[in-house]
Amino acid sequence: MRFFIDDLPVIFPYDYVYPEQYQYMCGLKRSLDSKGHAMLEMPSGTGKTISLLSLIIAYQQFYPGRRKLVYCSRTVPEIDKALAELKRLMEYRQRQGCADENFIGLGLTSRKNLCVHPQVSTERKGAIVDARCREMTASWVRQKAQTVGNIELCDFFETLQTMETSELLPSGVYTLEDLTDYGKAHKMCPYYLSRRVIPMADVIIYSFHYMLDPKVAELVSKEFEKDSIVVFDEAHNIDSICIDSLSIDINERTLRSSTASVERLGERVDEMKAQNSEKLRGEYDRLVEGLRDALAARDEDLVLSNPILPDHVLNEAVPGNIRKAEHFVRFLKRFIEYLKARMRVMHVVAETTP
Repeated sequence: MRFFIDDLPVIFPYDYVYPEQYQYMCGLKRSLDSKGHAMLEMPSGTGKTISLLSLIIAYQQFYPGRRKLVYCSRTVPEIDKALAELKRLMEYRQRQGCADENFIGLGLTSRKNLCVHPQVSTERKGAIVDARCREMTASWVRQKAQTVGNIELCDFFETLQTMETSELLPSGVYTLEDLTDYGKAHKMCPYYLSRRVIPMADVIIYSFHYMLDPKVAELVSKEFEKDSIVVFDEAHNIDSICIDSLSIDINERTLRSSTASVERLGERVDEMKAQNSEKLRGEYDRLVEGLRDALAARDEDLVLSNPILPDHVLNEAVPGNIRKAEHFVRFLKRFIEYLKARMRVMHVVAETTP
């Protein structure tokens, strides 16, 4: 059905619109007109998602200067459900004669959900999928593969790198399954495909973390226009998502593993010191330089698995007391012991920096 809200023609893919849905869309349009913020609430099962999409897509297509819609949802099933609703809406608009040319709508989720590599996609843990993916797609790995022949690269990622952005994805709406099928058919990585197409897309549907987690947002969302329309579905979850994004979980097993890793690092340092002190110094200088170059590493997606290092910290010099490799190892050991002591405390302790 077609109806108007002020001067805006709205295409709604059902034969009847409830009064609550109409009021919801009116409130949403007032917010878009004022370029302000709104908190809108509707009971579950009353067609909130399709009402929102119908109004915003109509707004995008009717007014000049199409604004990008960034729709944030909490879980992968909810992301896929919203994509299915969007796909149904755009098909209905096409049947109604709407000329929605070059419209692209797609979702973005983790590598684990989008990977099509025959071996990597069989891994059950997301962290392992991420690690194996980076082992085959990081820029330094690909550069090394040009001189060393036995390094495995991802053919799906390599195909993607040979293509122009304008050739990557035809217009349309792609659910996560559609994106995976398209990647398999064209031998392209769906995860990095969606990452590259995001700047061209009219609608992006993804997890809260891609907007709220500074580590992830820096990679995915930093280039969005300032006038983009950002929607948080079930926004009452925002506080818990923010807490989760800025937190890290440490358990005894993690600390035991860290202790063993530092011990191995110390042994390696001693070996290199005995063999070639200059080489050791060079290796450590590269480590220090790597900290300074961490901003560049974000383009390789390396920081997603690490706690946040603020930009001002990355740009500062390494403290003088850990400028030598053996000092660095001793510092790590003391830090791990400090964390172990804190793990033994039976009550809540809050600390700030000195």
